[in-house]
Amino acid sequence: MNYSPFKFFSSKLNLKLRSKYTLSRAYSTQLSEATASRFLQGCLILSIVLGVGLRFLWIGKREFWYDEVLSVLLSTGQKSAYQLPENVPFSLSDLASVLKIPPENGLLYALQTVKALLKGNLSEPHPPLLYLAEHGWMRLFGNSEIATRSLVMLASLVTLTVAYFLGRRILGQRGGLIFTALLALNPFFLSHSLNLRMYSPLALWACLSALCLMILMNVDRSASTASTASLATSERAANRLGGWRLWLLRGTVALALTAGLMTQYLFGYWFFALAAAVLFLDRKHWFMHALTLGSGAVLFMPWALWGTLKQLSNRRDVLERISANGGFLNSMAQHGRDFSQTLANYLLLGHLTTGMEPMAEPIKPMAVAIGWGVFGFVLMCAVNLYRRRQYWVLVTCGLLGLFPLLLALGVDVVANKNTLGFGWGRATIVVLPGCVLFVAAWLEKATGRWQALLTMGLLAVYLAVNVGDFVGRDRQMFHQVNAALLSGADLSGTDLLGTDLSSTELTLVVMNSRAWGHVNRLTYYLDEQANPDVLAAAPAEITAALEQALNKKNYARVLWLQANYPLWDKPETEAEARTFITATDELLQSRYQLMAQQSLRGTMNLDSFELQVYQRPAA
Repeated sequence: MNYSPFKFFSSKLNLKLRSKYTLSRAYSTQLSEATASRFLQGCLILSIVLGVGLRFLWIGKREFWYDEVLSVLLSTGQKSAYQLPENVPFSLSDLASVLKIPPENGLLYALQTVKALLKGNLSEPHPPLLYLAEHGWMRLFGNSEIATRSLVMLASLVTLTVAYFLGRRILGQRGGLIFTALLALNPFFLSHSLNLRMYSPLALWACLSALCLMILMNVDRSASTASTASLATSERAANRLGGWRLWLLRGTVALALTAGLMTQYLFGYWFFALAAAVLFLDRKHWFMHALTLGSGAVLFMPWALWGTLKQLSNRRDVLERISANGGFLNSMAQHGRDFSQTLANYLLLGHLTTGMEPMAEPIKPMAVAIGWGVFGFVLMCAVNLYRRRQYWVLVTCGLLGLFPLLLALGVDVVANKNTLGFGWGRATIVVLPGCVLFVAAWLEKATGRWQALLTMGLLAVYLAVNVGDFVGRDRQMFHQVNAALLSGADLSGTDLLGTDLSSTELTLVVMNSRAWGHVNRLTYYLDEQANPDVLAAAPAEITAALEQALNKKNYARVLWLQANYPLWDKPETEAEARTFITATDELLQSRYQLMAQQSLRGTMNLDSFELQVYQRPAA
């Protein structure tokens, strides 16, 4: 055998060079991955900051919508003082006071107002916690749009903080940032973070109760890179919390669950989600956790036995409104549309759905089609997590997101109700954080080298939807009515006849709707110092009521505000509605001169009006 020392040393040198090259490539790969990770982390933090900033930027951008002004009325404790005259004009100042905290003289009178708030809430379908909290907030900061909405916005900011720690425990530190960034820019959550209703606080109570329960079950993946699902049972026992921290966490879970039920009754779905998570994550201590969850329900019982029973008696119409109609096949089709549209709103469209055609229908065909696409995306996320063997993450996030959503759908099917799709999905918003967490789990655990691109792409889509919603659409209808009231000018700003027509006794504002959301919005935004007369009557009665008002008082100007969707006592057909409006137009044209007209539009069908300014002809 020939032996060559040169060949020997050459092979050694090549092996050494290859080893160095391999180490160099590995080091470069690690460096590249670290750089990409830092870049993604910076983008996630920027997205969170942007989500927070948009809330401050847009908090006062839009007028109150129908339900928001009802929240103001209920929060003042003066719902019982709201008495709309029957088909006769009333002075604006007579009704505007009910949208403010009433004058009081001492603590006893303040308590009487709170008592009136609770009594007024008994004719509502929701528990009173939001209204009680808003009542105290209004005492400190007043009843302006920004002041009243700031409490709900603050709840959303706390939710984002809690969401980070919840996501970090389940998905790790980067997963927590992804979850928080997605939630910060999620179009549905962002729009309801600026909505004076109970929906944003529901997300807070859901995230807070889930976080504290995860701590109690000693679930923490923030510093773990192993593929094992959770800590071993022996480690759980060794590391389990004790002393005052244990009771603080248990108390926080119970109080958060009670607060959720006191905010909205459908929060009850979240109890089942947490119970299922307990059985999967820590069933050895299920009884202890069951006592904690049960304490939240027990604390809710006093209101349930007093207030809830009275509400069920007073508002049976609500159950009728959410009841499914038609035969079995029609009901199943309706449930499918509810599910798909709600999922589309939660994970993509947000509040933008309210502007889709047809305007007057709660179910939007385009949103339904998009929703089935979103459902396919969710199934793809689940399959990818399964293929990556992320079984623990798949089940945990599925129990907190998809399980309560499917549970709500199942209850609707069995009870023949449409709660899932009611209000474009806002009635079941408690499941939204879990759905977003599920998507964050896919991005963190199943996207590999495409993680940064897919994460930033989804955040960019969310930002574009939000810009399209808040920048592309506005809601300022009643501000424009008020501008027409205060100036003696037409809608383009031109002086009509060179006379001041804004004096209180000369102007009548007429609206063909008695729906209290419409009337209170008009009352809220019209200038109280101008103090015009206001006439609100049902569409079929508006012409006769207006004729009587004009015969009794010689108004110099009439602002005729036609509600295209009057809500209460709606005409049965378009032809009938047009007949009522034509009769009113003819009456006004026989006595006044039409000086200006304009279509007023907002973000939903309840915001659609036609404004016409009439002036008495010069002698």
